[in-house]
Amino acid sequence: MKKIIALAMGMALAVSSVTAERSSTIGVRGDLSFSVGSELGGDMKDALGIDLDPTTEVGGGVTLLIKNTFSNNIVLQGEFGFAHNVVGFEGDGVELTFSCNTLNIAALFGYDILLAQNTVALTPFVGIQAGYILGDCDSEIKFAGTTQSDSGSVDTVALSSLLFGVEALVSVGPGHIVLDGRYNLGLFPVMDDGDEIATFRALQLSAGYSWKLN
Repeated sequence: MKKIIALAMGMALAVSSVTAERSSTIGVRGDLSFSVGSELGGDMKDALGIDLDPTTEVGGGVTLLIKNTFSNNIVLQGEFGFAHNVVGFEGDGVELTFSCNTLNIAALFGYDILLAQNTVALTPFVGIQAGYILGDCDSEIKFAGTTQSDSGSVDTVALSSLLFGVEALVSVGPGHIVLDGRYNLGLFPVMDDGDEIATFRALQLSAGYSWKLN
C-alpha cells in the first residue's frame, strides 16, 4: 500500500514539474455505489460449504475533491471521502451481507476534453484509492427463516483499489456541476483471523458542485 501511494505521489510531482497550472477547483460530491463484481473470499466459501453468487447491494458516501488542471489539459485530482460499503451474496437459500465504513483517499490522473465553448469538460481518468476501515464491520446471514448478525473488528486496516471512470464539469453560476461515473476495482479481500471474507468492487455514480480557486 505504501509503495502504491508513493508511486502516485511521484507521478504527480513528475507531471507538475513539466507543466504550468492553469486552474484549480474544490468541490463536494454525494456518492451512490452499487456492488458489482464483488467476490466472496475463498476461506468464507470453504466455511459455508456452498457456492454463493454476488448480488447488487447499495452503499453511499460523500467526497471532497480538489482538481488541478495544467496548461496541457492534464488533470491531477485528490479526493478525501467517507463511504459505507456493502456487498451481498446468495445461493441455496442462504443470503449473506457484509458491510463496513471507510475513510477514502484517492489520487486521479486524467485529461480534460473541453466542449461547448469551454463550458463543459469531460475528464476520462484512472487512479488509485486507499480506504481505511472505520470501526467495526457488520455481517448478516439469513438461512431457513433465521437471521444471524455479527459485528466486530477485522484484521484488514486498509482496502486498496484501482479507479476507472469519466468526470464531467458543467459551468453553472460561480462554479461547476460535477457528475462522475466510475468503477472501483477492489484488489484485495477483507481479512478476519487470517481468513478471506470478501472483496469490495462497485460501480459508483456521483453528483456535486465545485468552486474555482483561481
